[in-house]
Amino acid sequence: MIGISVVVPSYNQGRFIDDTIRSLLDQDYPDLEILVMDGGSTDDTVERLKAYGSRIRWISEKDEGQSDAIVKGFAQTSKPWITWLNSDDFQCDRALWRVNEAVKAQPDAEVVIGGGHYTHEDGSFLRDYPTVDVGPNVDMRREMFEKGYVAQPSIFYTRALYDRVGGLNRALHFCMDYELWARFAVAGARFARVEADISANRWYETTKTAAQIFDLYAEVVATQKRLFGRVSPYFVQAISDHLYTKFHAQFFGDSGHLLLRWVWFKAIWVALNATAPGYCVGGLFRHTLAKSGPAVGDSMTVRDWTNGVRAYLRRRRAARAGG
Repeated sequence: MIGISVVVPSYNQGRFIDDTIRSLLDQDYPDLEILVMDGGSTDDTVERLKAYGSRIRWISEKDEGQSDAIVKGFAQTSKPWITWLNSDDFQCDRALWRVNEAVKAQPDAEVVIGGGHYTHEDGSFLRDYPTVDVGPNVDMRREMFEKGYVAQPSIFYTRALYDRVGGLNRALHFCMDYELWARFAVAGARFARVEADISANRWYETTKTAAQIFDLYAEVVATQKRLFGRVSPYFVQAISDHLYTKFHAQFFGDSGHLLLRWVWFKAIWVALNATAPGYCVGGLFRHTLAKSGPAVGDSMTVRDWTNGVRAYLRRRRAARAGG
């Protein structure tokens, strides 16, 4: 069995922490180390942690944020494979055992990625979490640049690789996970895949990512420019769709939305990639948005664009005639 250390960063998550810890302990994995890094919670988290006795370790003290807690936690664990599990997320479907099986099948693996899903606040299923392709002929550097989506609770990696790439970036507060995965890929790490849904990621209004989406996108853009020198179509669309909804549709309605989303996409593409002129100009003509969202892949065609323009002009003429 491979030894696995799981760090659980937590702050005032007493209502969720038992689900998180039990999802690990209930797997009865024989070589597991759990360390909860609590940021000095003022709710009942510490009392709940005490109830587990020697089955887990925990530290409750103020920290400099989630990244800081994870870095300090990894430094105080000992197993050769590591990951972190946020205190409002949980594992499922024998996740630890499946990771062990993946490493047995591919002994040279340094990173194991499984599937995952989102849940509502109460833990009920919301939707699948999209996952990058992983395989012997897959360019993981390209996957992490063009897509980058991995369910954070579903990725495990060796301590040796983590140390080799320099560990987690404490300065990041939102995309520290993606930035670490991207550095794994840039460093040429060997990836393996678990063909199962092994984690659940809660999504609700007060989650950090949902509440501060602009800060997340700013960190992602800075990360992609630093590691790859440009921003991928996936993240350009994610940002342009969000800005379109926030600053256009909210005030002017969603009439002709496909055409206008396309215009926003092209404008944001230029704004984010102007520092890479060749890539920017080439992508301006080559890349377009996906109609149903950046992760779907149903790219807008010339026919879609033409029909959108005609429909938009018809509505404008009708509106002027009616006015």
